[in-house]
Amino acid sequence: MQYVSSLGGPRVMIPTSDIGHWIDELGTSPTPDNGIYGLACSINDYGGIISPWGTPLLIFGDDPSDIFYLADEYVGLLARWVGAESFERLAAFAIAEASTDSWDEQIEIEIVDEAMTIMDTYTFHDAPAPRIHLAMQIGMYKLYSRYAESSDAMAIIHRLE
Repeated sequence: MQYVSSLGGPRVMIPTSDIGHWIDELGTSPTPDNGIYGLACSINDYGGIISPWGTPLLIFGDDPSDIFYLADEYVGLLARWVGAESFERLAAFAIAEASTDSWDEQIEIEIVDEAMTIMDTYTFHDAPAPRIHLAMQIGMYKLYSRYAESSDAMAIIHRLE
């Protein structure tokens, strides 16, 4: 199961080949008020796009909950675990909720590299933190996002198409 966690900040979907560039630009003392980390922290929605060096990067903002990748659903189904009795309940809930057409946000992103990674924005070289690795086709995608809850699960759901 692929997932990514956070120390409290946003996550970024970035071409895998640009991870070193991100880390180098992040520097040794990133703050949420400036630099590339500040740019990522400025996204207050479920998702948003930044292009710090001309490459569109998808930022998952708003909530630092762990993000799980449900690989067999849609192009990409991501569920942020806000609350659930088990991972199995979270996954079933996210799959059921993603089949609706009721979304709070919709954004478009251009994928410019086939190898993409979702990772914590606050990271460093050789970080042991988990990351999500995606094999995608180059082109335009839409990210649909919303918060959903039931009596035994709460999640922010992202459907990538």
